[in-house]
Amino acid sequence: MSDELYRVLLIDDDRIFRMGMRSWLSQFPDLEVVAEVDTAEDALAILQVDIEENSLASIDIDLVLLDLNLGWINSESVKSNRLSGLELCQRLKSKYPNLPILLLSSPQAPELVAMALRWGVEGYCLKGTNPKELIIAIRQVAAGNPYLGDRYTIDTNQTERLTTNLPNEPVSVVAIIRHNLYLSGLRRIDRMLSDVKAVINAPNQEQLGDRLTKIVLAGQVRELQAARWLMHQIWGNKKRLPVFSQTNVVAKLTESVTSSEVEISDRLVNKPDNDILSIQSSLWDTTVTKLQASLANLSKTHLEIDILKEEKKRELLYIALRQVERSIEELRFSQIQPSQLEDRIPMILNNIWQETVVNFFGKYYILPNSFNTNLEVNVVEILLKDREIVQTEFLDKIPQIDNLLSHLLFETDLVVNNAIAATGTPAAMRRAELILENLIVQIANGVIHPLLNHFANVEEIKQKFYRYNLLSTREVERFRNDLSWQYRLDKYITDPQLIFESRHILFTLANPGIREISIYVPRNQELQQLEGVQLAVTLVLELQDAIAPRLKSAIAFLGSGFVYVLTNVIGRGIGLIGRGVLQGIGNAWQDSRSRK
Repeated sequence: MSDELYRVLLIDDDRIFRMGMRSWLSQFPDLEVVAEVDTAEDALAILQVDIEENSLASIDIDLVLLDLNLGWINSESVKSNRLSGLELCQRLKSKYPNLPILLLSSPQAPELVAMALRWGVEGYCLKGTNPKELIIAIRQVAAGNPYLGDRYTIDTNQTERLTTNLPNEPVSVVAIIRHNLYLSGLRRIDRMLSDVKAVINAPNQEQLGDRLTKIVLAGQVRELQAARWLMHQIWGNKKRLPVFSQTNVVAKLTESVTSSEVEISDRLVNKPDNDILSIQSSLWDTTVTKLQASLANLSKTHLEIDILKEEKKRELLYIALRQVERSIEELRFSQIQPSQLEDRIPMILNNIWQETVVNFFGKYYILPNSFNTNLEVNVVEILLKDREIVQTEFLDKIPQIDNLLSHLLFETDLVVNNAIAATGTPAAMRRAELILENLIVQIANGVIHPLLNHFANVEEIKQKFYRYNLLSTREVERFRNDLSWQYRLDKYITDPQLIFESRHILFTLANPGIREISIYVPRNQELQQLEGVQLAVTLVLELQDAIAPRLKSAIAFLGSGFVYVLTNVIGRGIGLIGRGVLQGIGNAWQDSRSRK
């Protein structure tokens, strides 16, 4: 690893991906995300410098991470009026030819990548690349060397040198937050020092006033320097972390980013009451933070995503959350009316599921045909054929989606335990969190369900996605059988019982793990629609409720009567008989002694 600090500009219109990338890069001391933007225009504004020559030292950025899909609403829609990622590449390379650019994007058409490379882009890497390979690509391009994945050969010694700093153990969320707070504090102190020194060294000395003012400002400099030293001693790592000053433009943007990281809890306090975008932003930030913790299933219910590796499960939930956010943005952009929302819920959920499938597996993910090795099978095309099954078994059963979307789009109040929870209140925020977390978990289950039906025992799938203890065919089949029994139990017993009890079970992201939580929701209409076995289950429950208390009372009465008979009648009778026998024996023994 190089001793030099590489300052990174992250350009991606996916806020969830930017947050995840920023948190992941924060564990590497030689990499620092100094700015992140979601449009090409904002990126050009940051890089704009008022100088005659294009010098990289003047803009204080060593690497650009850019999504080539920038400027597109989604892969199927019409291009927006913003600059695309490809157009931004051309402008950056024409204006800053020495600024390294690494394209970190989903699979792209070869001609687009080739065009970007002809313009001078140094590297291209896919989202979802193995972390060790990704960090190699970032450092290699930041150092000015090209990187094209499998199309570029990396020297063995260079690979070993670049991966020297990779941690042997996963970095905890607490460590990441602590490191971010440490860097944030140092940046704030440095900005205050710069402002005070600027006043002291100002050409117009009259603004300093008398000598006393100069002494006060000098004292502030010493206090800030002492605070910086103290913070480094308390929060810093054993190795000294290099801190570099930024230009005014980058520092201004860093200040806003740092403020959003450190003061997330203050957003709702400082926002207007009707700022629903701040509420949504806070809701998404909370969910992203929870996704960084353990995702082990701590509930009593078998989940389809339990077969995935921890990192794959986290990636899938991230993608599902991102697609939910994009759907809400598209709904807001389309200006949908409240009366139209409920009828479009199935279509909205189906679109979220399809986009999650495409982004998780890749639109062109190919596997060899198990019956004919000369043929290939497109995984996504096979999975998307089960949309009707997934819609019926998963998407249509996700509760409270209409309430969540109406809350985020039209600022309607949420009903929590038969009480109105106004927008922005803690009760409404907590209920929105539960609905959103359950939504992304169920979307993820719906993504893995067709995979288990069609490709459960494909070796490439098992090695790439499954947990280590579930690789054998026997364990995979046992996992599928457990899910099958879970489906039957839910359909015929659990679901009608929940309907009869006016409850919903939601899967929430606890810390740590995924847990179940029960919420009260009136379900009288669903109760009236039950029939067959499900209706019989509710009748049995009602009969149990009607008979059980009386039966318990009768059993308790009979039990107390039986105890009374045993103790006061039979017990006393046996006692009297026994006492008479003992007295007779005693009298006989005394008579025999007297005769002797």
